[in-house]
Parts: sequence; C-alpha cells; structure tokens
Amino acid sequence: MSVPGARAAAVRETIAELCESPPAAADLIETVAARVRSVVPYDRGAWMITDPATLLPTTILSVDATPELHHAFTEVELGNRDSIHSFDALSRASQPVSSLSLATGGDLRASRRFREVHRRFGLGDELRAVARSANATWGMGCINRADDVRAFSAEEVRFVATIAQHLGPGLRRALAHRPANAEPLRAPGMLVLDEHMAIEASTGEAERWLQTLQSTFPGALPTPIVMAAMQAQANSATASTQHPARLRLPLPGGGWLLVHADALKGAGVAEGRVAVVLEPANHAELMPLLLALHGLTERERDVTELIVAGLGTDEIAARLHISRHTLRDHVKVIFAKVGVSSRPGLTAALAPEPVAA
Repeated sequence: MSVPGARAAAVRETIAELCESPPAAADLIETVAARVRSVVPYDRGAWMITDPATLLPTTILSVDATPELHHAFTEVELGNRDSIHSFDALSRASQPVSSLSLATGGDLRASRRFREVHRRFGLGDELRAVARSANATWGMGCINRADDVRAFSAEEVRFVATIAQHLGPGLRRALAHRPANAEPLRAPGMLVLDEHMAIEASTGEAERWLQTLQSTFPGALPTPIVMAAMQAQANSATASTQHPARLRLPLPGGGWLLVHADALKGAGVAEGRVAVVLEPANHAELMPLLLALHGLTERERDVTELIVAGLGTDEIAARLHISRHTLRDHVKVIFAKVGVSSRPGLTAALAPEPVAA
C-alpha cells in the first residue's frame, strides 16, 4: 500500500507546524492520530503520552479499541513477555518506528503478542512508533490492521517515522509550557486496589487526588494509576524490578503528581492486590524531568542544577572546569530555553510545588 504523495506531504507539514507551537499534549496526540490515519489507514490504535523514565503511559487515546483489547495488550507489554517489537526496544533504536511484519521477517507468529492478542481480536500487522526529543521518549503510538488487511508497507513506516520526529519535540514543548500551579498541592494519599483494579480502600487524601484528576479522567480510575498498578502486578508475578511501577503525572492546573505502586504481600492477602501512593513529585523526582522537558543539553543540565542549588558563578565555573565567559554563554541559553531572565526565575521555574499544610 503506497502513501499518497501530496496528501502525505500536506499532513506532515501541518503536524510539523502544530508541533512548533503545540496545544495541550492530549489535544496534540488526538490531532496526530487522526491525521496519520488519513494517510496510513488502520483499524485499531492507541496513542500515548509517557513518563520518559519508565515509559508508562500517563494518557492513552484509544482509536476504535475496546477496553478488553487494551487490557490484553497491556498485560503482555507490562509483563515483559514479548521481546519482539517492544516499546522498550524501539525507544533505544536508531529508527524508533517499525512494523511487526518487518521485525519478524514476515512471520507474525514469531511474536507472542501476535499469538496471544492479535489472533484473539482478529488483528494482523502492527506499526509502532516512539516520539523522542532531548534523548527522552515523550509519547508512543501503536496502530493495528485487521488480519484480512495487508501489512504496513516500508513507505508507510517511513512516513510515520517522519511524523514521530515532529511529535517528540511537540509533546515535550506542550508539557514544558504548562500553567503554574494555582494552589498548593496536598499531602500523600493511598489506594488499595484488587486484582481487577477496583478500589478496596482509600485514604481521604487519595480521594481528594482522584477528584482533582476527574476533569482529565472522568468516570473511571485514572489511566496512569491503572498503568502503575498493572506494572506492579506484573513485577510481582515475574519477581522483577526491571520496570519500576511509578510515573510522574502532569496535573490539570499545573504541578506534577507522583504515582507509585507495589503489590501487597502477606498471609491472607489475595494475589494481585496493589497499594498505590499518590503524592506531589518532590525535587529529586521532578528535576530530571523538568530539565529534559526544556531540552537542555547534558552540560546545560549540570549548570542548571548548580544554579538551583545556590552556587555562585565562580563556584560553578570551578566545579565544571570552565571559564566564566563559557558559563555566561551557557546561562544565556538556559534562560532562553526555560523562558526566564534571572537566576531566581530559573529556580522558581524548576522548584517543586509547595505542599498544603
């Protein structure tokens, strides 16, 4: 199946322009999902915003996919049972877009995901993409064709690769330029979930966190909480800690929430029960994310961390073995990327939000 040249070029240009000055990250992936589908048809799909440290989704946009299909895919993905064509592998690849047919040399049965999930839901080939920028993955896409539709062509894979090159910076910009938090964040809260992701118990603070998230995730347990809990279940089932069950979630009014989960163990504890802690992301959790969001280089990150720590010009220059002139050049670039004009402004932009008493 070929990609129409004029339509593909128009879609690519539109997405490139949108990613230069992006809307909210969720709106951006919704637009990209629809535009890509107009050029590369697919029957089912999911487009995600991710925490770059763990690749766990903080937002999932479903395209004609049922909850049962999502759950089946997630169990295989988080359970680390299929090493072929995984998001982990793509996030480290030089070409972070591929199809299952290309990854298996045309033998889709080599993939456990194909045997256990695709066949069950009448799916054939799959195209996956990761959207990277500043050496981090900010989003992912997974689109599938029915089993009676031909595989994705190499030309279609190349087209989606060009879109992913724009989507990575676009998502990073959208997440970096969010409103400041309107009010202090609250204290930590805890949920206890059963094996089916139903809430068995909760603290008052956890309930208030869920109310805050209702505007973004109405009517159900928020997706990022489910993702962290399912990763904890998978870790417990495989006795693995390779993939931490934690993510940092942007809050509707500004600020970041840390979601982390662990399986409950002990006499009389049902298998699959998980405790999920919701708390404001502290400085240690937030700083690497914020530095990556603003697209700082490794050297610029070193300088920024020392500025935020309160070191003076001479101390920073000596610590990094650079001249004052070179340091000033770095500082100018850092200010421009973060959108501030002073050291106090930089510190305020990168400081964790205050916690309510």
